Amino acid sequence: MPTSANIGALLQSYALRQQSAFVNYFEFCDYVKKYAERHVEDQAELVKFLGNAEPAVRAELETLRSNYQAYLIEQAVNKKTIIATAYFSVQFAQVYKNITTNPTIPFPKLSDLPKQVPTNSIPKESAELLFPKLYEAQETKSPNIYCVLLPHEAPAILFPLCVPIGVVTEIALTKIRTVLKKEEYYDYFLKKVRSTNHGKEISVQNFYRDFVANQRTAASYVENGPEQFYYLNQLCYHIRQDLMQVKDMTPESENLIQSVGIVEIQLHCLKNKLQDQQIKEDALKELDMALKKMPYFFSSDTIYKFTDSHGALLLGQYTEDDLKAYINRMTSGGTDQELPPLLVFKTETGTRYFIHKTNVIPLVIRLCYEAHDTIEKELTEEWSRVLMNFERLPEMRDHKKFNDVLKEKVRKRSPILHAILNSTFLSVLNYETMPNVSVESIQLFVDGKLLPYSTILMLKESTVLANAKIVLPFWYSIPVVSTIIALFYNRNKNKAAAQNPQQDKSEKREPSVKLSREDEIAAAARRLEEQLVPEGSTIDRELDSFEKQWNKLITKTVHAQLTEDVNAVVRDYLRKVSRTLSGVSITQERLESLADTLVKAPNMQKIGEPQALKMYIKLYMLRLLSNL
Repeated sequence: MPTSANIGALLQSYALRQQSAFVNYFEFCDYVKKYAERHVEDQAELVKFLGNAEPAVRAELETLRSNYQAYLIEQAVNKKTIIATAYFSVQFAQVYKNITTNPTIPFPKLSDLPKQVPTNSIPKESAELLFPKLYEAQETKSPNIYCVLLPHEAPAILFPLCVPIGVVTEIALTKIRTVLKKEEYYDYFLKKVRSTNHGKEISVQNFYRDFVANQRTAASYVENGPEQFYYLNQLCYHIRQDLMQVKDMTPESENLIQSVGIVEIQLHCLKNKLQDQQIKEDALKELDMALKKMPYFFSSDTIYKFTDSHGALLLGQYTEDDLKAYINRMTSGGTDQELPPLLVFKTETGTRYFIHKTNVIPLVIRLCYEAHDTIEKELTEEWSRVLMNFERLPEMRDHKKFNDVLKEKVRKRSPILHAILNSTFLSVLNYETMPNVSVESIQLFVDGKLLPYSTILMLKESTVLANAKIVLPFWYSIPVVSTIIALFYNRNKNKAAAQNPQQDKSEKREPSVKLSREDEIAAAARRLEEQLVPEGSTIDRELDSFEKQWNKLITKTVHAQLTEDVNAVVRDYLRKVSRTLSGVSITQERLESLADTLVKAPNMQKIGEPQALKMYIKLYMLRLLSNL
């Protein structure tokens, strides 16, 4: 037998050995002292009970008393008795075990305790508070015993925590069934339930017959749908209402009203749990739909801020653990041949993004089109400046170097596209989607290798070079003239470089100029823009995304008119409050307040999608302010 330094365990063991909850205080101190002498080598904590064990035992008993596990009665100086309440826990646990085989045995109650036991030695707790906690989590190794106060003034019962709460509720259902099997009760309560459910008599009768005949749990009635759950509630209600009119209850009536109270509490807990589960499932469905919407890629911080159609945060309708479990399931639910539904990629800044695999290709197409225009314009400007100086770049003629330049441009200008193109899942996804490639799709791989960036972006060095030459002055297209100008230009440039080798280093810095109020506001707006616009996106792209969410009008003209009306309202409102704005006052909180005021306006509330509209207004305000 393993040794223990726990006085509560020693007291319970001592009481069970002598088969009594009443333990002589001095005899127990001697027992603890001898026990410590034998086992101190195995349990160093027992050293405090060596010698005079009484002070240490007394201190431990005070702790046990505060936890309702022991009670010390001092009749006289030389006569002290310890009441080991843990003994009653074992004793009444056996009673509950006997009830499971014989439901006519009544629930144990306070009067079943010996008269010497003080009423304050057993803690009292309302069943409506205690049972829901136990349904969530119960420690069945606890030695505690409670006096449970049942609803509707039903007699209290003694309940040891070592008995699973599920056993108690099953006993209550069995007691109700036992009474209803009697002929005088069966027909009487069947008639009661049928009278309150007109038109459903057959359904009620089937439920009633099944309930009385079969040992089913209360949870099974909840799982079988709201109708059976409702019938069971009705049955309990009619039994309780009938019994509450009885003045002198028999033991059978007491057992019945106690059982009804216990079952009703469980049904209430099951109903709340079912509602919470439904709310969580609905919120997770909203989360799934939100992850499939534009801009398609979302960071963890963004996912934490997702809201439902009413603008309420989804986090709260499900817990943070639920969210983590959902993401873990969605990101690891694939097989060796198939990717999971939710994919993860990371940008060079270390930010992790999540994206539905069905949205990867559409996002790549969109980003490629955007990058095509941006990079083509940037390269055209760069190359025209180089050509203007009569110089050449290797990438203008070398296809490999041109692709290297494009890759670097994508890395800087479109980090999301760069991260996806270099992700480990893209080649597998391409293999998965090959049989279902549509006309609108693009081919990213050939023979398992990623296509060159020039092909993906649909850019050619010859096209960019031609565009760069077009913007040059006309004489650059005349070979003789351009050659002569190039000779003089290079000669003057070399001469200037020889005369002023340190010109760039010796240039004086321009004196700092105090920014105007408009410049300060624009700078503050641009800083806020960096915070609100996701990495790799632009304010115009975000405005377009949110506009599509709140402006769902199909007709092109009407769609554009509604957008312009909203923009006009924002401009007029911003014009009115612009006098109160400054660079310091342009903060997240102030922007939020301004957008809230507009969204709550009567005309704006008719639009719908308040969250998308609010984000659109905030971004549109920033664009207006940054262009002051």
